[in-house]
Amino acid sequence: MKTMYFTLSLLFCIHCSSLAGENVRIYPIPSYNVLVETSALFQENIPANCKARRKINVHINTSSKPDSIPCVAEVYIYSLDHQDVLGPYYVNCGETLSVEIDDREWGTTVTTTIPVEVSVWIDLLGEKKNSEKPLLLETEGKPGKQDQNLKP
Repeated sequence: MKTMYFTLSLLFCIHCSSLAGENVRIYPIPSYNVLVETSALFQENIPANCKARRKINVHINTSSKPDSIPCVAEVYIYSLDHQDVLGPYYVNCGETLSVEIDDREWGTTVTTTIPVEVSVWIDLLGEKKNSEKPLLLETEGKPGKQDQNLKP
């Protein structure tokens, strides 16, 4: 039932956005400081042999808005196999939502009434299993710092 509700809601949002002349964009996870004007999808693509306990983080921020308009975004976290949908979560600007997820591939939808900047990344909670390569770039939980540890 949840899966059907989520799928219908997602299709409705995409349909309404396309009627307004706007396409819903799909961004990879991690993504940092993405301007979202109405709605956006973020999805991860991890190798099948990577298994780890993880936490997905969604940070909402805005650079300018009238004080009379509340700055909040509606966020859903969902497994890409559509077996689990978590939310809705309402995240105020300047706040970060953190939700534990399992080893499946996950995504998130962000819907807002005013333009906001969205950062979505994943932190590892435990040791990586069955993987010799790092699963994700460590960001120390801060949006916009993805290149900090890279060396030329």
